[in-house]
Amino acid sequence: MAKAAFDSRYRAIRADMEERGIAGRIIDETIEKAVGIVDEAVEVAEEHPALVGGTLAALMLWIFRNPLIAWIGSVLRTDGDKEEEIEHG
Repeated sequence: MAKAAFDSRYRAIRADMEERGIAGRIIDETIEKAVGIVDEAVEVAEEHPALVGGTLAALMLWIFRNPLIAWIGSVLRTDGDKEEEIEHG
């Protein structure tokens, strides 16, 4: 009985391998996993929109960190610093 079940399963796997090949099986499995990951990401985004918004905001701050730091530095400069810059620069 176990031998017959094994032989049946083995023939099914062998037929599938001949039909799709190893590359086809790998591609199918990769696509299936990618779709699962995207579905899970969409589910998390729908359940926790604040998490997605916060993550995007943090990412934007990180991307624009140098211009923001320069802008904050220019805003926080005192008038004396600006006068020195004009005299020397």
